[in-house]
Amino acid sequence: MQHPVRHRWLGLIAFGLVACEGSRAPTQPDLTPADAPIAAAGAGSWSPRAPTLYDQFIYGYDLATAPDASGNSIVYAFGGASSDDGGVRRAIIAYNVAADAWSKRTPLVDVYESNGVGKIGNKLYFSGGKLGAGNLPDFTNRLWAYDYTQDRMIRKADMPIFSAEGVTGVIGTRLYVLPGACGGNAYPNPGYCAEEATRRFYRYDPGTDTWTSRRQTPHYHRGGAAAVIAGKLYVAGGVGPEILGVADLDVYDPATNTWRSLAPLPTAGFARGAALGGEFHVLVVRYDGTTPDFRHYAYSPVTSQWKTKAPPDVIGSATKVALNGSARIFTATGNRSALFTP
Repeated sequence: MQHPVRHRWLGLIAFGLVACEGSRAPTQPDLTPADAPIAAAGAGSWSPRAPTLYDQFIYGYDLATAPDASGNSIVYAFGGASSDDGGVRRAIIAYNVAADAWSKRTPLVDVYESNGVGKIGNKLYFSGGKLGAGNLPDFTNRLWAYDYTQDRMIRKADMPIFSAEGVTGVIGTRLYVLPGACGGNAYPNPGYCAEEATRRFYRYDPGTDTWTSRRQTPHYHRGGAAAVIAGKLYVAGGVGPEILGVADLDVYDPATNTWRSLAPLPTAGFARGAALGGEFHVLVVRYDGTTPDFRHYAYSPVTSQWKTKAPPDVIGSATKVALNGSARIFTATGNRSALFTP
C-alpha cells in the first residue's frame, strides 16, 4: 500500500526548504567539507531564466522540448500541484528558449509527478502521475499524447499499472517507461500493486497503440534521472523502497532486452537528468538533515566515469534545449528556471 510520504521536493527545494512529512524522509550520510566534491575545470555555468507562469509553490510538473516551425527550442510543462490545491487542472505552459519567455497553451493537465515525457514525431507522450491532494493520492494509468503542432491532447492506450514518479525515454519510435511507484489504493484490482516500490518496465509502440512488458530494472529508481544515449536508456539515482537515496546507474539495451549496472553516482538522492554532448548529466538533491544540497554530475559512456559539474540553485524536471546553435540543459520548478551552458 502507499506510504504516507509526499514527494514535494521538486517544488520546495527551490527555496531551501524540505517538507519532512510522514514517517520516512530521504536521508544520506553526513558530508563534510573535506570530502565534498569540488567543481572541476570545464564545470560549466548556470544562469537564471524567465520566471514560469506558475507560482513558487507549484511542484511535480514535467518538461519536454520540441521545435517550433522555425526550429527554435520550445519547452513544454505538463501538470503540477501545490500543498494547497493538490493536483488540479493546469494549462500546459510553453517556454521559448530564444525569446526567454513563457506562454499558455489551451489543453489542461490534471496530474503531477508523472512518469516523464517523451517525444515521438510531433507528439509529446506522458503517462501515469498522481491525482488529488493528501498523503494517499490516487495514481492514474493513462497515457496522453500532446500534439504541439495542433495544441491538442489525444488519449492513448492505458499503461498496464497505475503509477507515478518514473522516467521515460524514446528509442527509435518507441516509448520506454520505468515507473517509480505503483498505486495500491485499489489493490488487489488489476493494475494496482501490494507494494508501492516497483522495478517494472514497459515499452509503448505508438504504431499499434500497445504496451509490452520488458525486463525489470536491477535497482529501484523512484524519482530518478534518465536519458537516452546512442540508443540505450540510462537511469540513475532516486530512492528505494524505504525512501532512502540510491546511487545506482543502470543502462538498458533494447536490442537484447537486458540491463547492465555501471559506475554509481558519486552522491545518492532524488535526481533529474538529460543527455548533453554524449554524456548523461544528472542533477542530484542530497539531504544533510533537512537542508537540500544540490549536485551536478556528468557520466561518460566512453570512459565509464563521472565528472563533477557546476550545480544549479534550483532543480526541477530537466530537458535538453538549443540556444544560438549550442546544446544546453534547462530546468524549472515552482516559478523559477535556469539554463546550463557547458
